[in-house]
Amino acid sequence: MAKELLTDVTVSNAKPTDKDKRLNDGGGLYLLIKPNGAKWWRFDYTIAGKRKTLSIGVYPATGLADARRKAQEVRNQNANGIDPSDTRKEAKAVQRQTIENEKRIDAGLAAIDSFEFVALEWYDKRMLTKSESHQKRTLAL
Repeated sequence: MAKELLTDVTVSNAKPTDKDKRLNDGGGLYLLIKPNGAKWWRFDYTIAGKRKTLSIGVYPATGLADARRKAQEVRNQNANGIDPSDTRKEAKAVQRQTIENEKRIDAGLAAIDSFEFVALEWYDKRMLTKSESHQKRTLAL
């Protein structure tokens, strides 16, 4: 890894310009400063021959030490053949499904991917052409 170039003072004193500005810390980690003054930690990495960029946090909520620690975690995942971007997407999908299930349960509906949910989905698709008495008997089982 390259020599760590940034210091806390450098990061906190960095001012925006009329274009995006990068302050490199080495090893793929840099602070992206937007013209509106927003400061974002970014990490560039390569996996399967493709260059990717991962957002690590927003300064000052994520300090220099935290950004370096998170960048090292991403490097470790990358070294093990795990794409950190895919890992993050999967975690967000699980979180969205958990929230959706909580909303459905609060509304008195079945949780997604539960047996009840799948059974009612099957019922809705298969019972459209059946008689009302058959529909009632099937649902009662």
